[in-house]
Amino acid sequence: MDINQIVIIFSLLSISTVVIIVGIYLIKLIKELSVTVNQANQIISSVSRPVSSFSEFLMGFKNGFTIFNSFFNKDKKKNNS
Repeated sequence: MDINQIVIIFSLLSISTVVIIVGIYLIKLIKELSVTVNQANQIISSVSRPVSSFSEFLMGFKNGFTIFNSFFNKDKKKNNS
């Protein structure tokens, strides 16, 4: 074999090895990213439930207070007329 052929074969083997190692690393990284995203989704959903419930409570309180005030506003309008 010529020296050029040996260098080319060695280079191809080196590049192929590096590409395979990088591919395996990327697959592991994507799996870890998937696990992290799933954990983040669980955390976000566990936080969003109480916030949503509290928001609904406040909206109900506001609506009830508005109805309560509307009763008193009618009485004031009747007295002024």
